[in-house]
Amino acid sequence: MSEVQICPMRIEDYDKIAHFWSKIFGDTISLEFDSRERISAYLKRNPEFSTVAKKGDDIVGTVLCGHDGRRGSLYHVAVSEEYRHKGIADEMVQRSLSLLKQEGIGHVMLFAYLENTTAIRYWKNNGWVALPNVLYHYKHL
Repeated sequence: MSEVQICPMRIEDYDKIAHFWSKIFGDTISLEFDSRERISAYLKRNPEFSTVAKKGDDIVGTVLCGHDGRRGSLYHVAVSEEYRHKGIADEMVQRSLSLLKQEGIGHVMLFAYLENTTAIRYWKNNGWVALPNVLYHYKHL
């Protein structure tokens, strides 16, 4: 898609990324948890793995991606509604997965909210397998 550029996520784009996330995810995302400082630290620990889609100066898609040396993780995979079904998510995800593979990472995890049937269908249609025997746990420190 020539009008949209797929490139590494940079902290310089944080304000636009945060605005995009707020618009896409609404109250299911915490910009306190995903503050500029925390995203900057994440990008430094995982340089080049995260991806954005840009149209001009606007952010129209994101993949936050990293690994712990054993397993990769994808977070905040999203594309603006008007740019969906154009291969942008596929291209962003593939870019991040290729970089993980180059690092020797062979397994990648992600989570999708149960009510996000669009995301669940997307992941299933792209060969991702739900783990029915895993319950995701969370604790705020």
